[in-house]
Amino acid sequence: MNKIKQNKITFTLILSLIVIVFSSLIILSLPVLFNYKSKVTNIEKKFYKSFKIYLNSYGKILYKPFPKPHLVVENASLNLNKNNDNVKDDLVNTSNLKIFISLRDLYLRSFDNILSTEISNSNIDIQFSDIKNIRKHLYENINKQIIFNNCKIFVRNKAKEVILISPIKKVSYRINEKSKLKNFKINGKIFGLNFKSEWKREYLNPNKSFHNINLFNPNIDISNILEFEDQTKFKLATQILYTQDKLVYDVEFNNNEINIQSQKDNSTNYKINSKIKLKPFYFEGDLTIRKRKIEKLIDNILLSLYFYDKNLLGNINGLLKIKFDELNNKLIKKGYVNFYFNEKKIYFKEAKFELDKIGNIKTNLNFEENDGDIKFLSKNHLIIKDHIEFAKVFQISSKKVKDIKNIYFDLQKDIGATDFVITNVKINNFKNNENLDNVFLVKNIQNLRSYIRKIIN
Repeated sequence: MNKIKQNKITFTLILSLIVIVFSSLIILSLPVLFNYKSKVTNIEKKFYKSFKIYLNSYGKILYKPFPKPHLVVENASLNLNKNNDNVKDDLVNTSNLKIFISLRDLYLRSFDNILSTEISNSNIDIQFSDIKNIRKHLYENINKQIIFNNCKIFVRNKAKEVILISPIKKVSYRINEKSKLKNFKINGKIFGLNFKSEWKREYLNPNKSFHNINLFNPNIDISNILEFEDQTKFKLATQILYTQDKLVYDVEFNNNEINIQSQKDNSTNYKINSKIKLKPFYFEGDLTIRKRKIEKLIDNILLSLYFYDKNLLGNINGLLKIKFDELNNKLIKKGYVNFYFNEKKIYFKEAKFELDKIGNIKTNLNFEENDGDIKFLSKNHLIIKDHIEFAKVFQISSKKVKDIKNIYFDLQKDIGATDFVITNVKINNFKNNENLDNVFLVKNIQNLRSYIRKIIN
C-alpha cells in the first residue's frame, strides 16, 4: 500500500514538473508569434528612453527566448544626434542588435521595461564631431546597460579619413542603481597593444571622475582623478607606472590656460613643468629625464623627435626643453636639448651637456637615414673650464693641457649600437692637427682616455 502511495507521489511530481517546464516553454515561445515590425516606432522611442541613444530600425525584428528573452534587430543604426540622414555618418551600423526586455513587457508590447542592449560584430565609426557628444553622454545621461562584443572602432579626422582602428573585445557601459556609480569599461587593442580601460563616476559626488588605463606588453598603468568646478576650471591628478618608472603630475585648467606640474617626488625619473595657452594655442614646457643611458636617449627620445608624423602635430606651436639629470655615464651627468614647434615641424634649437667639473659641450644634433639604416650625427664643441680636472680624468700631464681651451669633434652612432665614432678632432680650432683625419671607435671610457692622450700628445 505504501509503495502504491509512493509511486503516486512520484508520478504527481514528475507530471507537475513536465507541466511547469512545458508551460514555461510555451510562455517563453509565444512572443515569437507577435508582429514587432508594427511596433517599431514605439520600440525606437523606448530604446532612446532607456539608453539616450537614437535607434533607427531598417530590417526584421525577431524574438529570441534564450539565453534570456530579447529582441533581435537585424538591420539598424545608432546615433547620438536625432537628425542624421546620412548612413555614412552613423555612429554604429549593425546587423546584430539585441534588446533584452522583461517577459511581461513583451506580452503587453509596451516595451517600457528594457533591461539592457547588446551589439556584436559591428563597426563603431567615431568622427571628431562625435567626441563632444560622447563626453556629454558619459557625464550627463542616465542609461541602462549597453554592451559591445567583438567590434571595431574607427576614428576619423575632420576630413573623414581613418586615422585609427581599434579592435574591441568588449565594452560595458552601465549605472549601478544601488551604488549610484556610472561605469564605462573597455577591453581591446590600440596601436597593436592590448589594453583595459575603466571610467567611473559617483553621482553622489558628480564633480569627480576616475579613469584607469592598463596597457600590456609593455605594461603601463595610468590612473587619473578629474575634479570639475565648472566649464572653465578643472583639476586632474595623474599617475603613470611603466616598469621601474613612475610619473606623477597635476594638471590645472583655468580660463583657457593649462598648467602641468610634476609632484615633488624623488622616486620618479620623468618630471614635467609646462604652460599651455589655448587661444591662440602656444606652449612652453620642460621635461626632465633622470638616470638614463645616453645611447638610450638618442635611440628613443631624440630619434622620435626627428622622425615624426606631421599630421599628428597639427598646428602646435611652442618650445620644449628636455633636461637630462643624473645620467648613467662616466663623463656626462646632465644637459639639455631645446626644440621649437611651428607649422607641423620640429626644429632643433640648441643642446648643451656638462662634463662635471671639466667644462661643457655645445652640440648640434642630427640624424641621417640611408637604405633603412639610421645614424646619429653631432658636431661638438668642448669648452674646458678646469684644466687640472681634465688632466686628472683623462690621465694626462697637466702641463700638456694648460693651453687647451677648446676641443672640436664630430660624433656619430648607429641606432641600436652602443659604440661611438669620433672624427674631425681639432684642438683650439687649429685645422692642421695631425689627428684631423683619424677615426676613433669608442667602446668605453678606457678607449676614450687612450684616444685623448694620443690626440694631445
